Amino acid sequence: MNIKTSLFGGAGAGVILALGLGASAHAQDTTVAWKGAPQWTNDTVTFKVRGRVYMDAIHQEVDRQTGADLTANVSRVRTARLGVEGTWNANWAYKAEASVSSAGGTTQWEDLILEYKPNDTTSIMVGNFKTVSFENISSSRYITFMERGPFNDALDVGRVMNVAVKLNGETWTAMAAVSGDSVNAADPAQGPTGGSETFGANARVTWVPINGDATKLHLGAWARYRDRQDQANFNYQVRNNTNYGARYTSSGAVGVSDRMIGLEGLFIQGPFSVQAEWANVDVDRLAGLNQDFRTFYVAGSWFVTGEMRNLDVKKGELGRTRILNPMTSGGFGAVELAARYDNVDLTKITGAPTTAGEYSAWTLGANWYPHPYVRFMANYTKSENDNPAVGADVDVETLQFRAQFDF
Repeated sequence: MNIKTSLFGGAGAGVILALGLGASAHAQDTTVAWKGAPQWTNDTVTFKVRGRVYMDAIHQEVDRQTGADLTANVSRVRTARLGVEGTWNANWAYKAEASVSSAGGTTQWEDLILEYKPNDTTSIMVGNFKTVSFENISSSRYITFMERGPFNDALDVGRVMNVAVKLNGETWTAMAAVSGDSVNAADPAQGPTGGSETFGANARVTWVPINGDATKLHLGAWARYRDRQDQANFNYQVRNNTNYGARYTSSGAVGVSDRMIGLEGLFIQGPFSVQAEWANVDVDRLAGLNQDFRTFYVAGSWFVTGEMRNLDVKKGELGRTRILNPMTSGGFGAVELAARYDNVDLTKITGAPTTAGEYSAWTLGANWYPHPYVRFMANYTKSENDNPAVGADVDVETLQFRAQFDF
């Protein structure tokens, strides 16, 4: 998929067009409500500008078993996004969001979604979005740590073009989707034997058997199949619990197709929570070779000030935390402490680069929420990249801070 128009020029035009439509579609009076930013409503038509900004400062020390060590200190924009969302009536909705980051000033599309809801329990979605893994589909505005970590990095389960159908009940969800490439990927070149983009199929189910006011238990399972078609082989690789810096554990480009299964869980007891995910990946390589790898994480969180993480049961994902005493009402805000362990084991992928080893890391985190739309974060990660070749191990310590706001 390839879109050649200016992202922010297109987004600006969309804002103007949507405002015009909202103003002229109905004769009823237009009302405005505060939803982090103004939301205009005219009968069943709604329109809202949305966005987020994450500003990071990072200190990283890399200790190589062989070769020069390094120390880095950087400040960067992790992401700055601007978009729109709205509805035409109770059945039709849309979302479009573009972003820019410090990674070479890269601009790209994020969520691009057209949604049709024939009833309250069924949704049909077309566009660029995520489909599987609890932490992956939960907005980064609401996850506990600054990054989703190597679990989602190794699985490469980011946004791609999908046609998806999702059902939900009071305590369960079920989703199935057919996928292609990301909308930001270039159109595949046509060669003598074809020019097809990556093909995928995804499914996910969730269930909340305990759904009390102070106690919740979320369980989920998902599966994904991918075939590279005429594209490059899949590469399974991880960063060190940060979006900054090099990857020191990587399989290289070895995957022709793969099959993934994943399990997810979240237990909340008042201000305490435990969250974990596990996945197994069967990798098909050239010459009929089949190998696999596993990855998992376990994380715990405690709101010192008594808040409770917000599980959106009907979506099967996290929502915005309600702050008990925000600074906007004269309080101190919320304080959250957290710890996480990550593991990615690529050692069964033999004949790959000398970096196809095992990654493991501990991360400590502290978050302060002055009010629900602002968060200050600090993460310290000590990671080990244990690679099969002699002298190829790399240890990394990363201390990073973030100021974030959204609207």
